[in-house]
Amino acid sequence: MVRQRFLTHFKPWRSAVIKVGGVIVGYQLLDQLRMRFQYPPLNVVDVLMAATVSLFVIGLLCVIWAGGELCWFKLRRLRTSCSELKRAFNDVRRSRRVGPSQPVAGRMV
Repeated sequence: MVRQRFLTHFKPWRSAVIKVGGVIVGYQLLDQLRMRFQYPPLNVVDVLMAATVSLFVIGLLCVIWAGGELCWFKLRRLRTSCSELKRAFNDVRRSRRVGPSQPVAGRMV
């Protein structure tokens, strides 16, 4: 009970701190790489452009993911009919077997 209440109160705070800290640490690492390879300093316009491009790419990936899920949902009938066909084929194959399911030594079937 105490653990659940603790997680309820502090888990959102912890994730928010991790997200903000991740952005800050990522920017610092990018700045260190820039200094190591002697690139010119980042402009505010460059940072905004990178943020805009990353948001666009994330949105595009979400649209592709949603389209795939929609297609998967629409093909549900095809999946069920294929599984029914496979089950019917297996039933026909099983009904053709004659004799025990395990091979018996010395007998040819």
